[in-house]
Amino acid sequence: MSEKILKEVVVPGESIGIIEEFLPGEGTYIDGDHIKSLRYGIAVLDVNEKRVSVKPLMRENLIPEKGDIVIGEVNGLKKDIALIVIKKIENKEITLSSPFHGILHISQVSNKFVEFLSDVIRVMDIVRARIINNKLPYQLTIKDKELGVILAFCPNCQNPMTIKNRKLYCPQCRIQEERKLSTKYSVNFKL
Repeated sequence: MSEKILKEVVVPGESIGIIEEFLPGEGTYIDGDHIKSLRYGIAVLDVNEKRVSVKPLMRENLIPEKGDIVIGEVNGLKKDIALIVIKKIENKEITLSSPFHGILHISQVSNKFVEFLSDVIRVMDIVRARIINNKLPYQLTIKDKELGVILAFCPNCQNPMTIKNRKLYCPQCRIQEERKLSTKYSVNFKL
């Protein structure tokens, strides 16, 4: 795709072309014979498709919603709740500019009985969770097999732990620990 900037800044309602010359693209609408901007942004022409679109000047502020899969860090842990700092919404292009907070209750960790939350997650663990409500603080679950800890660090040396015999293992300290692991666990995970 070859793009050419038609105009640096356009405002909503501004004409950016006519339908005899271009096809309307994202961020545009047709008004009579004119293609007009739906938003503030940069008017861009896809030279190959002869399609004009308007790219937003700023990224829209992302807010997590019910059903979103999020990536976060365990920031606090009590007997039956964990505080998760949500840093990213999965399948969205950007990491959140300001983090949101989520609560993980012990009942949302596993379908099996769990006596202590520290048996399945620890402070500093990176988790993949799903939001189950639409208000603050966000309620999270890690019950599904693809949800759970996706990266954990050794409590002694702080190196990422690997999986060995379905448990976390530190090759340097030879420590073995249990967690509620996601099927997506990876020592190479980067936020």
